[in-house]
Amino acid sequence: MTNLMSAPLPWRHLLRRARESGPQFILGYLSMLRRHRLPPEQIRRYQERRLESILRHALKRVPAYMETPGSRVAAMRGEGFRALEQFPIMDRWGLVEQRERFVANNALRYSPRLVQTGGTTGKPVRLYLSGPTRARWNMMALLRYQWAGWRGGDRTVVFGTSYGDRVGTIPVDVAYRVDRATGRLFLNGARVTTEQVVSFARMTFELHPQFILGFPSLLVLLAREVQALGLRVRPRAVLTGGELLSEAHRDYLTQTFGCPVFDWYNMWENVATAIQCERGTYHFIPELSYVEILRNGRPAQPGEVGEVVGTHLENYGMPLIRYNMNDLASPIGSPCECGRNLLSIRFIGGKGRDLIVTPRGFVLLPAREVTAKLDPPIRIEKLQFYQERKEEVLIRIVRGAGHNEDDTRRLLAQIGRMLEGAVVLRSEYVDDIPRTPSGKFPYVVCNVPLEL
Repeated sequence: MTNLMSAPLPWRHLLRRARESGPQFILGYLSMLRRHRLPPEQIRRYQERRLESILRHALKRVPAYMETPGSRVAAMRGEGFRALEQFPIMDRWGLVEQRERFVANNALRYSPRLVQTGGTTGKPVRLYLSGPTRARWNMMALLRYQWAGWRGGDRTVVFGTSYGDRVGTIPVDVAYRVDRATGRLFLNGARVTTEQVVSFARMTFELHPQFILGFPSLLVLLAREVQALGLRVRPRAVLTGGELLSEAHRDYLTQTFGCPVFDWYNMWENVATAIQCERGTYHFIPELSYVEILRNGRPAQPGEVGEVVGTHLENYGMPLIRYNMNDLASPIGSPCECGRNLLSIRFIGGKGRDLIVTPRGFVLLPAREVTAKLDPPIRIEKLQFYQERKEEVLIRIVRGAGHNEDDTRRLLAQIGRMLEGAVVLRSEYVDDIPRTPSGKFPYVVCNVPLEL
């Protein structure tokens, strides 16, 4: 078994999670590690069997799918992936409007728990996750740590809005909490201020953590203060998640903390989870969901850009089938050197996160990259791009000390060059750009349909 692991098993945490999720948790985790190195055909058959099962369940028990035309015969014949093509693609907006229709009529059988998404795109979603799905999520969290080389007992700083792995267990008026039993310092990003970040930087330095975890936008704030204060913080790794990680933010965190950055693509809907391995490749985890990368409705080929569309394999209480995350990725055709035979992808960006739609297609426009190119530096506190029409973008600016109209003119000129004049730019000054309830910062809010 040890030759299957790239890092020692976190036995103490496996046992703790087993007490929460049941005695089969450890066996399931070990089986998952073994499965990831099986031949691709065996992994595909494993997913197909589980997909056929949940499709039949959805057609029988879930109102939204009981009326799906043309899918019942294919699913009942056991055609697996081909049956999936008969189901319509859905998105977050459809789920918000018809949430109850996606709840199985026997949902209580699967120990459901109500959760709410972070609302990065402005539309938080409330949905039910079954007990087995929550157990799988716990496995993903441990797998993420293990791939990054984490060991039980490592001192860790977590900068987000959760305590441990449970959202909301730090009240918004509690700035931080120390868990001495696990060696963790939890920094609350729900209502963070500049003064708090300075204090958090000093607390991080005093802990000398081996690992730092959090949302990329929050960790960048922490890194800035660490750098400004001249503090030397050298963890073994930084782990990011909850927001799409730009290359600019990855480079900045790597340079500031002097260590590799491991990213985790995940969402509360649990329809797709991708973890970066030791080689830096994003791998979708096959146990939780079946993921398609679709370009205008067809599978994207290696090197092509497509949308991430996921289907639950475990969440029988409220199964989501062909759920479009509106995030963009490109499949990688060659196997990864890490030896895991999992779907490998390269993330491109996310609609409503760091992507502007134009009449010519789309442009990635992370806010930090925009301001980093200006010399002398522009004096702003926050920046947000807001788009309702393909031909126009509104730029919201929170001015910093000394900001003047020349700063705004240079900013608009820089953005215009990056967008190659494809859209009309407008700007407005605002007092603040609030984070979402989950602590995420929406650099881009794009409500324009994307056509690849």
